[in-house]
Amino acid sequence: MNEILLEELKKEYDVTMLDIGNDCHLQAGGLEFAIHSYDVKDLGHLCTVQMKGLKGIMKMETAILAAEHYDVPLFNMDRVRVLFNCTQIVELYDNMLKPLSTAAAERYSNIRKAGPKLKEYRSGEHWYDDLLYPFSYAKKKKGSSVVFDDICRQYVYEYLHQLTSAESCDPEEKQLRTAAFAQGLLDNGGPAVNQFRKLFGEETTRRIVLTHMYGIKS
Repeated sequence: MNEILLEELKKEYDVTMLDIGNDCHLQAGGLEFAIHSYDVKDLGHLCTVQMKGLKGIMKMETAILAAEHYDVPLFNMDRVRVLFNCTQIVELYDNMLKPLSTAAAERYSNIRKAGPKLKEYRSGEHWYDDLLYPFSYAKKKKGSSVVFDDICRQYVYEYLHQLTSAESCDPEEKQLRTAAFAQGLLDNGGPAVNQFRKLFGEETTRRIVLTHMYGIKS
């Protein structure tokens, strides 16, 4: 899943992996994390995370793209596989400086509506639910994840397509919106943040979330 986003970005942008030291490989509680952070020139920040645990029975991928130079939503993909059960999440969050256009929202909605009829995935209520656009995607199924690869590609293609006509913005102003979201995760919690905090403590969690995942420059 992460490679889908990374490969498509590389077709349009100069993508450079950043040196994040020992944080690129973390282990605790029987879980292993591979974290990669990238600068996407003239666009923003990308982070990919791969986790595996329970001797490979459980695997998770996460990709976060935080645009800074264009006023587009915060983009997040997650895939979790446990044995034969697979869950795919594609989330777009409102960190916009101006409202997202109706036409842009409809194009994302069409992807969600046209997808195969699968079971909805619900993880309960979260503080950021009001920031989550309704055209986001969260489904689960058993067996092959090929159908989810197709869904991810469609969202990625649409996101990159909308970048071509998106309004440029002040990177510092845009990053303040992203920073507020990232800080909200630290203050109010979230599935990944809660797990990192339990495994690695507060200092490492803050560094992972702010610097590596969302590219917040201190």
